[in-house]
Amino acid sequence: MSDHEICIFKEFIDYNENCQQSQQLHPSYYQLGFICSVQAIPEIVDLEQWLVYLWQEGADISFENELQAAEFANNVLKLVAELQRLYEQAIPLNALDCDSWIRRDQTLSNDAHFFSAGFLAAIELFNVQWLMLEDDPEAQNLLQTTILLLTKMAPSETIDPALIEIFEQLPDVAEIVKILPQLISNLAYSAASTNTEQQ
Repeated sequence: MSDHEICIFKEFIDYNENCQQSQQLHPSYYQLGFICSVQAIPEIVDLEQWLVYLWQEGADISFENELQAAEFANNVLKLVAELQRLYEQAIPLNALDCDSWIRRDQTLSNDAHFFSAGFLAAIELFNVQWLMLEDDPEAQNLLQTTILLLTKMAPSETIDPALIEIFEQLPDVAEIVKILPQLISNLAYSAASTNTEQQ
């Protein structure tokens, strides 16, 4: 994992936790999960279609000046460019540092919950774009596996009893966080390949 890669992910988190809009934005790791998910979609979704979803519902989306707005956009775009680079070569997202998401008692940290929730929210929001994988069994399998594993990691007050049975058959959370960086990148790579073949 390059210092460059670590730096961009860390910069994104640090900026979002310290910027003046932090109270209006979703938690940093939710945003990170959301953007990782959006960039994995088979066809590129324009920034204008999803940037607003980094803010909490009903939040005031505003900046004090143009410089502040440019800094925010630049922070997002640097992460987007890095994800595109990694996804194009199916390079694992090791800079997520998923191992740190496991607490000493083997439970998941809030960072893991937020990342999972953000990733799943983007899949749900752009579900129509994911439908193009229907005729590609390998890509479809990767998508379903990713959704299942992240659903197990995401916080939920009410879980469908049928899901509990499925969750018990899945790897434990410590194992999931180990495979997640490569799984996400494989999903994005496979989705992009499917899109290229269909064009």
